[in-house]
Amino acid sequence: MPIVLISSRFEGSGEELAASLAAKTGWPMLCRSEMQDMARARGIRVGRLEMSVIKAPGRSEGLERQRKLYVAFLTATLCGMAGDGNLIYYGRAGHMLLPGVAHRLRVGLTVPYQQRVQRTARTLNLSQDRAELYLQQLDQDFEQWIKHVHRAEGRDADQFDVCLNLEQLGLTNAAALVCEMAQMPDFRPTPRSLRELEDMGLAARAEVELAFDERTALADVQVQADDGVLTVTYSPREEVAVDRITEVLSGLEGCRKIQCTMAETNILWVQERFDPDTSRFTQLTQLAKRWGAAVELMRLVPPADGEAAENAEGLAALDADQGSRAARHLTNGSDGGVEDDSPYDELDDGGLTRTQEELLSLGQAAGKRTACGGYEKILDAARDGARYSLVVIGDIFLSKGPSARTRMARELALSIRDRLKAPVILATELEQKFMFGPRQAIKLLGFLALVVVIYTAVFQLQEPVMELMGGQIHDKWRWAVSVGVALFVPLVAYLYGTVAGLALKLINID
Repeated sequence: MPIVLISSRFEGSGEELAASLAAKTGWPMLCRSEMQDMARARGIRVGRLEMSVIKAPGRSEGLERQRKLYVAFLTATLCGMAGDGNLIYYGRAGHMLLPGVAHRLRVGLTVPYQQRVQRTARTLNLSQDRAELYLQQLDQDFEQWIKHVHRAEGRDADQFDVCLNLEQLGLTNAAALVCEMAQMPDFRPTPRSLRELEDMGLAARAEVELAFDERTALADVQVQADDGVLTVTYSPREEVAVDRITEVLSGLEGCRKIQCTMAETNILWVQERFDPDTSRFTQLTQLAKRWGAAVELMRLVPPADGEAAENAEGLAALDADQGSRAARHLTNGSDGGVEDDSPYDELDDGGLTRTQEELLSLGQAAGKRTACGGYEKILDAARDGARYSLVVIGDIFLSKGPSARTRMARELALSIRDRLKAPVILATELEQKFMFGPRQAIKLLGFLALVVVIYTAVFQLQEPVMELMGGQIHDKWRWAVSVGVALFVPLVAYLYGTVAGLALKLINID
């Protein structure tokens, strides 16, 4: 039988449907409130996490770490309870859990809004107006929670296998419908899907263990499991944590072997201000994924910007202290890694922390740092010996004019290349060199057409070509023919090489 994941809004009858289905089938059932109690018992402050997400989503790196820990705990718990594949779970975003498991049945419930208002008024002893205001605010908070925690829209129909409207349909009949769907071959567990579920649970348990051990609480790692073999991928800056990772995960039930591998390289991204919502961020993360690399952020604060420099110094001090505080929070359970407001929360870090959080959620974070002063500070801050596959110079020297900004950025690129012995490009050149977009598509089609025309002409016009290369024309115009061939061959090679390079870029081979 499948794992049934039921989702509904507050007073949307989701828990009642889960209970009715459990009574009908005898399958084990778990609801969100029980899951929260289990998380609190493990040391995860779910209430504080919810308040932090609703109050200021994306506020700190600690919040992102706690989000990942909470999702890993949910996954590990569900995989452990599912066992042979039978489980009913109700939660407001239950359908988002266990992505990729083939034998899960995602059920969404909808109830007429006025029915929800009336039920809320009865449950909380509120007037109709106050119940409606309460419900509106609660729905907004839930949507914000789902969007931040699961990185998706909570009520997107594509996320469900079936959606039931309970305006006319009773809970008993709804449970019968779900039970009937659960019998379909499409949702029955197979040996392969059960193996995937077991591996998913193993990886999630490993993430939880790493997060709660003070020796590895701050390590930026990605954990995968395949047939009982755990693969932990870490960034180059986490190399010293390899032995500790192995120690923490040794003896983990169901783990046959532990493999620790380092991300091949880092991409260093230098800017004055960062924004994860830009196309440049998307381009960089796509490139990092293709290369198996992590992205390290470095923010340059110009010396003339006194207020920004002061903020940056404060944030740098916060970064230096953040590691030990986050480790203590995760291991002693004082606040589950969700921190109280601090004076640093109001400091402007140029989008550095928010961008770092997005990289953490993608598993591509290699750290962040701030350099206050001229571009020589970047050279001082850059680590000697760091294995950078690429350094990207973004928007810097923003107080200068366009021409001076470009000149200074190119000077910085040359200095960094000499210092780090790594390729350096400007962010404006990123798409042209590494991405495949509409411009590259047009270029590919145009050059391909020229190559086809040239090769077709050469092979179809054999006699004129032979005459040109060794006949009367060649004898009469020997030097002109030689010069023409000398120019023609590199041109064809350039056209063919460009077509081949763009074709490889199209299939993500650099």
